[in-house]
Amino acid sequence: MKKILFILLLCITMHSYSQSLVNDGADLMLQESALIYSADSFENRNGGQIKGDGIMDFSEAMNLAVINPGVIIGDLSFDSSLINSSAAGFMLDIQGNAGIGLENGHDHVFVDGDLVMNGTLDIATIDGFMPANTDSFTIISYTGNISGQFTSVNLGVNLSGFAVDYTLPGQIRLVHESLLNVAETTIESLQVFPNPTNDVVYIRSLDKIDKVEVYNLLGKQVLITNRTDKVDLGKLAKGLYLVKVYSAQKFSVKKIKVQ
Repeated sequence: MKKILFILLLCITMHSYSQSLVNDGADLMLQESALIYSADSFENRNGGQIKGDGIMDFSEAMNLAVINPGVIIGDLSFDSSLINSSAAGFMLDIQGNAGIGLENGHDHVFVDGDLVMNGTLDIATIDGFMPANTDSFTIISYTGNISGQFTSVNLGVNLSGFAVDYTLPGQIRLVHESLLNVAETTIESLQVFPNPTNDVVYIRSLDKIDKVEVYNLLGKQVLITNRTDKVDLGKLAKGLYLVKVYSAQKFSVKKIKVQ
């Protein structure tokens, strides 16, 4: 479905600009660890495609065309907010369940800022991969606030029964509809504090807490504990995390900043 012919191939280790940049219809290919930087804004338009693995670092990014990570499977980052217009498209592939951006894993887009969603999402499986009903794929992560959703979603034949899930803070996932039935439910009077924290967070609720899981914004579980009154996050790197708190058949998710 993608990554067949590049109109323009840019093999960039680092390229810095001091003005706004526009990709006006070309295929912009970033090698792994490539960095394109400007203190001003970036706009992708007129059918232009941003491909490959690397970092787009701008004050703000506007997508009116196509974001298409990797050559086969990739992880593409925007170190800025990202605004997607109604003409925007995301083209993502799933090769397996090995994880984000990995061989036999799946494509992923990371946004270090606010995210405005719109446009069309196309997802296909490649190399004959058939996901299980229990598989979930974090396709987009973001650190700020989100508004909007994809206006159109097109899933490949092997993704029958899957759907896009926006319920977890900081993540847009592709999950089977059977998992969506286990929706986030309010745990009565749940508090996770302080936020931000340097190390420990305390958990208080009128419901009995059974388990706590902590995930980074890429969807990787970094901690699990049955101690439910406080959780030590001091060994984690600085950044944003999702604290998932379980009580009987219910769970709630809180976004916590470690500083």
